[in-house]
Amino acid sequence: MTSKDVALAVGVSRTAVSLVLNNRADGEIDPVKQELIRQTAAELGYVPNAAAVNLQRQSTATIGLITDEIASAPFAGQLIDGATTAAMQAGFMILTIDTAFHDDYIAGAVETLRARDVDGIIFAAASVRELELPPSAYALPLVLANAIDSGGRAQCFVPDDRGGERAAARLALEAGHTRICFITGDDDARATTERRLGFQAELAAAGLPEAAMSIRAGAYSMRSHHEVALDLLAGPDRPTAILCANDRGASGVVLAAAQLGLSVPEDLSVIGFDDEQFFASDFTPGLTTIGLPHREMGDAAARSLLETIGASANQQSPAVITIPCNVVERRSLAGPPAHLRLARK
Repeated sequence: MTSKDVALAVGVSRTAVSLVLNNRADGEIDPVKQELIRQTAAELGYVPNAAAVNLQRQSTATIGLITDEIASAPFAGQLIDGATTAAMQAGFMILTIDTAFHDDYIAGAVETLRARDVDGIIFAAASVRELELPPSAYALPLVLANAIDSGGRAQCFVPDDRGGERAAARLALEAGHTRICFITGDDDARATTERRLGFQAELAAAGLPEAAMSIRAGAYSMRSHHEVALDLLAGPDRPTAILCANDRGASGVVLAAAQLGLSVPEDLSVIGFDDEQFFASDFTPGLTTIGLPHREMGDAAARSLLETIGASANQQSPAVITIPCNVVERRSLAGPPAHLRLARK
């Protein structure tokens, strides 16, 4: 069916059909006639020709998404889903290219998308890191999700890791813990620095001395946290709550506690970070954790890009915008054992 078929069925011109179906008929065509045109188009199964519409508005209604990893990253699907949903609501589709962590593929990915006349590009990373983008990337509207533009020329949406770890520390403090330890992630990760700063800030705000801020170096792995926890929990002044760099690390702490005859959360409270799908909620006990906002980052990045595409000129101001992390309370957090409680000074 074409607009001509709709026009003949209603007894109006094709121009009238075009005005109504493109929402430009107010003040031009009688409202009753407008409704008749819409009903007739629906009954006839009329679908606008996307190529013709895009040609008219000088747009392909397509966004390019370049990511460094899709297949096995536990959160990639959520980020892509957030971006795709926002794009579809605006009538856009997304073309995705996975560079498989080969940064030298990025320039080729950009050229591939530009050859397909995408209206803008989103760069997304599996974990927060700086990306050095080729000059050609800035020729189109551009945003980054879960990544930072090393050139400082684009809007970047990243999780509020610092605020998230503050929230984790606050949970432990409000439960009555004063012997709290934070096991960090990999030293070279931005998230590690941000979360450590968040932990320190929250304990300082609570009036705990710096000496009480127990921080142990670890990595984003079950094994690393397991080894650190065995050492921590075997000592005479063992912590009553351990905050972990991620959920998989938290599983290593729970395992160490079990090996030493300690129960979670009766003897030890454990808080993770990530809220990893099919892991944190299914763990025993269910893991209290801080959720990473991947879907929200994808949504925010796509909406920001769409606003830029729709503007007459690029009105974005380069900035790193943090998206809040959410607290997910389950069963791995309780108050400290009575015989280990210390009065907070």
